[in-house]
Amino acid sequence: MSAEDLVEEIAEDRESGASQLTIKAASLFLRLLEKKPSMGEISRFARLLADARPSMPSIANMAYMVLGDVERLTSAGMTLEEAVESAVRSAVKDYQRRLRDTIKEAVKLLSGYRCILTHSYSSTIAAAIELCEDLKIIVTESRPRFEGVRLAERLASSGFDVTLIVDSAASYILERGEVDAVVVGCDAILDDCSIVNKIGTRMIALAAREVKTPFYVVADLWKAAVHGFSFEEHSSMEVYGKDMEGINVRNPYFERVPPRLISKFITEEGALTPWMLKEKLLELWGNLSPKSHRGILGKNLSSNLFKF
Repeated sequence: MSAEDLVEEIAEDRESGASQLTIKAASLFLRLLEKKPSMGEISRFARLLADARPSMPSIANMAYMVLGDVERLTSAGMTLEEAVESAVRSAVKDYQRRLRDTIKEAVKLLSGYRCILTHSYSSTIAAAIELCEDLKIIVTESRPRFEGVRLAERLASSGFDVTLIVDSAASYILERGEVDAVVVGCDAILDDCSIVNKIGTRMIALAAREVKTPFYVVADLWKAAVHGFSFEEHSSMEVYGKDMEGINVRNPYFERVPPRLISKFITEEGALTPWMLKEKLLELWGNLSPKSHRGILGKNLSSNLFKF
């Protein structure tokens, strides 16, 4: 299996969330070792992975984190195979620790509420909900691929009181005061601390603000778009399964939600305001200056994260 074939597994996966795909991306480095790659091939593979899902920065962060560690370890005398294995273990360990801590912080938040509304499928939010008791969840179906249906089925099978609604009914539910808070995940955190999440999220955030319902984003700091970001649009057939003359169909998957609509970020570092989040992002990623890492990160590196 070629490097391109391995990367295709990430590019074509429309079921898994960003966290799941990030760990999967790390595991692909180990599968690449079966081909006895050179350092140049490892570097090329990291770039291919980083470009596979441009709307999910944690994948690029994982790819370049592993690549940077491999370069450092081989320079210190470790064999390439040993360096890749060590770099993958280290990066995955750090990432999984951050996920666990984010889930713990989310449980603290959720435990204070009776009923929440969520949109799309976040494995982090699902794991946090499953550690709660007596929590009611209203889930949007999340068209066009119905990720919310999958979340609703998972939670219902665990015994939770789940209500499934169409996406456009979210404002109706919020206006009636049926939920205490909106809690969503995200695929990316941009340089101004706005987020990118499944299409429809901004509509829900605006509705929540209008009725003064808190809107929380659960996200680990690896979601920062350190290496650049671009939006994805996909097949029109997911929306309208016909090819009829005169009808043009667009299928954007993600949209931006500005920080003014976000009450707080729930992260591995605790509950943070957007400004507090910026400080934490600088602590984690601030050493990745565009100048010093140009050789590793190339033209995809975004320096916007470091401008305040």
